[in-house]
Amino acid sequence: MPKAGKSDKAAEAGGRLERRGSGHRGLFVNSIQKGFTVLNAFSRERPRLTLAAITASTGLDKSAAQRFVYTLHELGLLRKDEETKQYSLSPRLLEFAYAYIYSDGLIERAQPFLVEAHERTGETVNLFVLDGNDIILVSRIPGRNVVSLNIQVGLRMPALYSATGRVIASRLPPEQRQALLRETSYHAHTPQSVTDRAEMTALVEKAGKDGYSITCSQWFTGDVSVGAAIVDGSGRVVGAVSTSAPDRDMKVADARKKLVPATVEAARKISVAMGAY
Repeated sequence: MPKAGKSDKAAEAGGRLERRGSGHRGLFVNSIQKGFTVLNAFSRERPRLTLAAITASTGLDKSAAQRFVYTLHELGLLRKDEETKQYSLSPRLLEFAYAYIYSDGLIERAQPFLVEAHERTGETVNLFVLDGNDIILVSRIPGRNVVSLNIQVGLRMPALYSATGRVIASRLPPEQRQALLRETSYHAHTPQSVTDRAEMTALVEKAGKDGYSITCSQWFTGDVSVGAAIVDGSGRVVGAVSTSAPDRDMKVADARKKLVPATVEAARKISVAMGAY
């Protein structure tokens, strides 16, 4: 399975935290952005970092990095091992995730239908939302045989390298869809990954026509996934549901027969719960 931290960490963090829109720039607080850049220096591959490592990763000067790390530690968002002098993320950050999960209307409305799809297929069922050029996993019900135990809520991955991301892209307004296709970095994350923009564009268009998408080992090696888009009462795409299984147990033809009907039905029911008709 490919590692999440493939690109330079400071650049990755900066990309995630870029300003959303051009209005009211005078209201933007740069110090908050820098604080989040420090938090983004940590990852699954780099869970513990010294101050020197944080400084190098974020691109902040030593004095600034020291101030931000000290403040985050005092706020309880970072922990420090006094023996190794290494910092790590604090469990207190989960309070923000908890608040999001239990206040988000999509997750609340989707849950019973995710359970229904899981019971119908016996496979892993996921709920993803789009964030920039990536998708984020916001709810997950593992199946009997999961591809990787390391896939948890909060996982971020390139949208177009997933079945859910492609169906979401297919429902975006044309300008936003073209921007996503243009700005995506096309890499061979696995031997099966699509690396040609024209081919990816055709696959997104196909997802729009079919009403679902099927992918095999595009980001993670060894998975077959089916995705279907979720829309709200205005017809705006708000996320996507997927079912996935190890490719050792299920081939694409099998997924089309077993997973597509359950996935499309779950997406339809969630869309209705979100106000669509």
